[in-house]
Amino acid sequence: MFSEIAINFLTSAPVCRLMLPLRRQVVPVFLMHRFADDNRGIRGHSLGHLEDALGYLKRRGYHIISLRDLVESLLANRPLPDKAVAFTLDDGFYDQAEKALPVFERHQAPVTVFLATDMQDAQYWSWDYKLEYLFKHTSENEIKFDFGKGETKAQFQTANDKRLLVRRLRHFYKTMPNAVAENAVSDFSKMLHVTLPSSAPSEYQPITWDQARALESDYVEFGPHTKRHPILSQLTDDEAREEIAGSWQAISRNLKNPVPIFCFPSGREGIDFGPREQRMAAEAGLIGALSADPGYIYLKRKENTDIFALKRFSFPDTLAHFKQYCSWLEYAKERL
Repeated sequence: MFSEIAINFLTSAPVCRLMLPLRRQVVPVFLMHRFADDNRGIRGHSLGHLEDALGYLKRRGYHIISLRDLVESLLANRPLPDKAVAFTLDDGFYDQAEKALPVFERHQAPVTVFLATDMQDAQYWSWDYKLEYLFKHTSENEIKFDFGKGETKAQFQTANDKRLLVRRLRHFYKTMPNAVAENAVSDFSKMLHVTLPSSAPSEYQPITWDQARALESDYVEFGPHTKRHPILSQLTDDEAREEIAGSWQAISRNLKNPVPIFCFPSGREGIDFGPREQRMAAEAGLIGALSADPGYIYLKRKENTDIFALKRFSFPDTLAHFKQYCSWLEYAKERL
């Protein structure tokens, strides 16, 4: 791992000019989720860090492009500006609309927001967020449960203990049919003595359709992310097709200029989605799809770019590592 001092030197303007031919071969797309809001108990990205990142790109001559432009350029074999970068937001929560999108607008930086449309249509919130809610609000500090290898006991004294346990439980139940995960959440609700609200509580409030319509602009666009945010590989053919096509239909029905690009929930290729789901996205009339697997989108080596499994980097927590992914440096490291 490069030190911050090394990153700052290797991403300096003179070095980046020298390495521009290498950087021209790739585009990084960044994936973001929640934005921190202490008043509503939301952990997430810092707005100050986002401001710093967008300001850095502008100062250093990067071109922030829309995901739509990126995919259409790939399909048409059309050149993109040098040092292109793209941004995405997954799930469509209220904090994204309230906090992050005005920052992108102010910087005139395109961003694509992917909506799990039953959050808008039915105030649905998915089992993985319900699980998080239960552990955040319980007064218990110990439970017993079965990971399939016999009963085990877990203790959680701190907020960090809870986060680590929730992460472990999510990982386990994402390998199960969605009905099993939903039933498990009901069981945990009883064990933890926390009643789940019938609709999404404050910290899980979604962007509404009215908000999305008001936010649509030259810089803010919306795309489909299923209806109920399930792991598609765990669904039947009919269920998976409805999740993909149904979310695109809801987006198209409610918004003026939706992006015809799909975003796979969880997004691990070969685990959460595969050829079946990619084919269904194409059959629904979508022109591309995003995974959550880390990596660049290749422009010169198109055989390494699957238009229905485009890779993204999680938005780094530090400006130094953001510079590393935006510049030539991470790509060179990949090739070593």
